[in-house]
Amino acid sequence: MEKYSVTEEEASVHDENEFDVTEFIGVLWRSRALIVGSTVIITALCMSGAIFFDKYKSDGFLQFGGAIPERVPLKTKDPEPDPAPGIMLSDYKRYSAAFSTSERFSEYIKQKKLEAEPDVIALRKVFASRNGIGKIIEPVYPFTKLDAKELLNNAKEGDNNVIALQISYTADNADGAQHTVALLGKYAVDTIIYMIYSDMLRFKSAELATKITKLDNTIIENKEKLALFRRKGVNLKKIVARYPDSSSQASRQLVSVTEETARYLSPATQLMTSEVESDEANEAIYKAKREQIQYGILSEYYDHAKMLVDSNKSGEMILQGLEPIKQSIFKDKDLKDETIKQVYNLITIENEKAINLYLNKTRFIAGPSYPEHRSTRLSIALGVSLLAGLFFSIGLALGRKWWRDNSLKLQG
Repeated sequence: MEKYSVTEEEASVHDENEFDVTEFIGVLWRSRALIVGSTVIITALCMSGAIFFDKYKSDGFLQFGGAIPERVPLKTKDPEPDPAPGIMLSDYKRYSAAFSTSERFSEYIKQKKLEAEPDVIALRKVFASRNGIGKIIEPVYPFTKLDAKELLNNAKEGDNNVIALQISYTADNADGAQHTVALLGKYAVDTIIYMIYSDMLRFKSAELATKITKLDNTIIENKEKLALFRRKGVNLKKIVARYPDSSSQASRQLVSVTEETARYLSPATQLMTSEVESDEANEAIYKAKREQIQYGILSEYYDHAKMLVDSNKSGEMILQGLEPIKQSIFKDKDLKDETIKQVYNLITIENEKAINLYLNKTRFIAGPSYPEHRSTRLSIALGVSLLAGLFFSIGLALGRKWWRDNSLKLQG
């Protein structure tokens, strides 16, 4: 049987491929100054980068204080059941589409004169980015999709309105992160208020004008009825005068006919009925004229409010400006007149309810939090930096040895 023999060349290649732990440790020991120095430098650079580029994260939970938008009736009505709190999903999509745009944010900070603030400058870059603020401002629902499956048909329409906003933001410093979360909360609410009043006032004047025109027709119709009843009354009075005993007779106006009998009203009874109908027509005319006066005042108020909306880009400023408009509208009017006083009270109540809902009840119930620690822990950053520096330094030392051992061969 032929024996296998190892040549000197193969033995040399085999020896070169073997890993010699003693030689490896010797190389590291001889390069200890290089390894230590490189590790320190790389660790310092990594830690400086971690500290410089590290961020602080702040969170806030902004809760809506009731059903939004607030219902603004044209006149006082009987109390209705309170709608579900929060914002309907269809409305929220419109509002979020507005406050997610950089154009709307630019209008807001210009109105508030915040353009020069560093946090606002950084936030404008976020609005202009591809992702925008979709992950920064997120809606919160009473229950999740999994909860909805468990509830099945027990959940009513509107029960899963958007009840709050979860706002999270990272910044270079803790104060900037907290301030930006608070700013985004105010900005989102401000945009919602602005859109609600813009939408409402866009058609409110036209709606009031239509109602006033309908009341004109109501007055005309009742005046025609009143004239008819008066003519009928005059004729009935003549009949009663000619026939004094007609009040005891049941043979003047047919009421009903059956197979067995027929019923009639006397002229005197018809005269009384005509007078009652005349009073009803007069009352309808009075009521229509009263509503016309009230709607006319409301129309004047909403026209001035629309001008306020056209000249402002801040919903909060619009809301705060409604009370001065009310005072200017009623300063020359007689508030002792109950017709006018009722409209004054209606506007006052609605303004106070809106301010209470949008500016008082809609608020942060958690946060904006003040981030006391960085998003990356310094101990973890130090450990990672040390390991990275050590491995890089070892590789540098081994590379230097390889270069020394093979430089002559490469040159030859």
